[in-house]
Amino acid sequence: MKKVIFLLLMPLFMSSCLDEGSNYTKFTGYINIDKMTMPDTTRVGDTIQVLVKGGAPNGCWSNLELILTEQNDSLVYITGIGLYESTDGICTDIYQSIDSIFDFYPTKPGIYQFYAQSANYKHIIDSLVVIPKR
Repeated sequence: MKKVIFLLLMPLFMSSCLDEGSNYTKFTGYINIDKMTMPDTTRVGDTIQVLVKGGAPNGCWSNLELILTEQNDSLVYITGIGLYESTDGICTDIYQSIDSIFDFYPTKPGIYQFYAQSANYKHIIDSLVVIPKR
């Protein structure tokens, strides 16, 4: 008898776990780059630090990461990514932030261009003048 009652009630319990009508969204996307700070000039062989601050607009974002990529010998890209996860688009109203310090080691004299690509803001562009060793 207990097995019969269990078998009759089991579909009811299973169906109560289904959340019909909810809209679940999950994706990895770009975040904003809020600020990039670095020196204007350095010498070949010196290591400089590039400070980058970024963020995402609400609490549905997590696992934020900032990435520096050297595209070629004079072009450097900085981007940020994060995981967006929400049910019905409901998110806490809190700015998620991240900051990182990247070490950059120029190997040739010249002008290096740094592009910080942002999801919603204007891109930040800065340059670094690298002069020869003494």
